[in-house]
Amino acid sequence: MSDGLASLVAFSLALLFALLLTPRLIRRMRAGGMTGPDVNKASKTEVAELGGISAIFAFSVSLSLVVGFQKLLGNIAEPPFLAAISVYFMAAMIGLIDDISSLKRRHKAIVIAFSALPLMLVHLGPDVIRLPLGIDARFDGEWWYLIYWLIAVPIGVTGISNAMNMSAGYNGLESGQISIVSFSLLTVAAVQGSPEYALMIFAALAGCSLGLYYFNRFPARVFIGDIGTLGLGAAIGAGAILGHIEFYGIIAIAPAFYEAIATFYYGLRGENGRRRDACHNPVILPDGRLQPVPGAGRYTLANFILSKRPMTERNLVRVLLGLYGLSGAVAILLSGV
Repeated sequence: MSDGLASLVAFSLALLFALLLTPRLIRRMRAGGMTGPDVNKASKTEVAELGGISAIFAFSVSLSLVVGFQKLLGNIAEPPFLAAISVYFMAAMIGLIDDISSLKRRHKAIVIAFSALPLMLVHLGPDVIRLPLGIDARFDGEWWYLIYWLIAVPIGVTGISNAMNMSAGYNGLESGQISIVSFSLLTVAAVQGSPEYALMIFAALAGCSLGLYYFNRFPARVFIGDIGTLGLGAAIGAGAILGHIEFYGIIAIAPAFYEAIATFYYGLRGENGRRRDACHNPVILPDGRLQPVPGAGRYTLANFILSKRPMTERNLVRVLLGLYGLSGAVAILLSGV
C-alpha cells in the first residue's frame, strides 16, 4: 500500500469511527449526567461533556487497522505508531483527570511532558529539525543528543498539547483548530518528504478531529473536554517530532501563542483566576453577540477580537479558525521554500 493510499485510508477510517461513535457517546454522557453549561449562550444550554473519548478510539483503531494490514504485507514497522498512540493516551488520561478534578495549569504542563516518554524510547530517525531553504538543525554529539531528547522533545509535546487546550472555549473552535493544524502539517510532511508514519499520524488526526467537529460545531452537541484537546494536541506534537517538522508545527499553531503569553503574563500578576472567570462569563448582548466583561479585553485572543468588535460566537470561531488557516498556509508555503 502506497504512502498516499495508507494515509487516505487512515483518514477515512478515523473520520468514519468519529462520526459513528460520537452520537452514542453523547447519549451516554447525557444519560449519566455528564453535561456542562454552554456559557456563551443566554440559555446556558446543557451540553454533553468528554467528547474527546470518541477521538481516542477513532485515532487509535484507525491507525491500528491500517498498520495491521500493512504489517501482513511485511512492509511497515509499528514502533512509531505505537509511540504516537501511547503519547495520545497518556496525555488524554491527564486531560480526563483535569476534566474531573481541575489540575493547576503549571502541574498540568509538567505532567504532560511525561507523555513524551514513548517518543524518547523509540527515538526514530536522525535528531534533526527541518527548516526552510533546505537547512537542517542537527543535534549531533552526545550533549546535543541529550538536549534534543530530554529537553526539546518533552517541551514540544507539552507545548503543543497545552496550546491546543488554552485556545479552547467556543463551539467548534477546539476540534476545528486541531483539524486545520493536522491538515496543514499533513501537507507539510508530504512536501518535506517525511516518513510515511508521520503522514498517517496526521491523516488519522485530521479524520478524527474533523468527525468530532461535526458534533462540536455551533450549536455544539458535545464538548470535547481536556481529554480531547490535550490528547489530540500531544499527538500533533508526536507527529511533528517523528516527521522532523517541529518548526512548521510552531508556525501552524501561531495564534495559540497569544494564549500562552497571556497565561504567563497574567499568572505573574496573579490574575489567572479572574481571567478564567471572565472567560466563563462573557457579556451576552440582546442580539446574541458576545463581548468581554470590562477589563478583560486582553485576557485571550478571542476577548481581544471581541473587544474590538462584538460578534456572535459562530462568527468569532470563523475568525479564529481563519487565523489558524492562515498560519497553516504560511507553514505550507515555508515548507516548499
